[in-house]
Amino acid sequence: MTRKTRVGLDFDGVVAYNPFRIIRAPVKWFKREVLGMRRLSFFVPKNWWQRILWSIVHESSIWPAIGVDLLRIMSQNPDYEFHLITARFGFLKGNLYGWLERNNLKNLFKTVNINEGYEQPHEYKLRMVKNLRLQYYVEDNLDIVVFLRDKVKVTIFWIYNFMDVRHPYPHKFPYLKKALEAIEG
Repeated sequence: MTRKTRVGLDFDGVVAYNPFRIIRAPVKWFKREVLGMRRLSFFVPKNWWQRILWSIVHESSIWPAIGVDLLRIMSQNPDYEFHLITARFGFLKGNLYGWLERNNLKNLFKTVNINEGYEQPHEYKLRMVKNLRLQYYVEDNLDIVVFLRDKVKVTIFWIYNFMDVRHPYPHKFPYLKKALEAIEG
């Protein structure tokens, strides 16, 4: 009996294409160089108007990423098990499930994991990657990739964008399809 290959996938920027993820590099630069923030930290919306704004921002994940067709094929193979791990907060749960339903992706995942406890995204993902005992995790946020890589015995694949393509990392790919092809071997 062969052991299943357990793969975790981030949502925004990995399963769903998000054109606005390119602003991460300038935001990171601003936080470090202008505000002097060195510790990894993400904004957590706390009141109704912040949540409305956050909902609008997350509407930018508008279509499936390149590679979703291969994900559909691989999910039919009993040797693979896919888990969606999104740091989206609980108030975006309906939005996420609606997107998955509209794009016929809901049934590809053994589990869909949403950050309902409003944890810091990198800490939430660390906990989920450990709990799910993954062999691979695919993430598009370089800060989270760097945070995870030395804390788990999991191969972390990074989906880069043109703003940070020059950053050296051994497992970087331009989009989901290339990462899945590497997993297939």
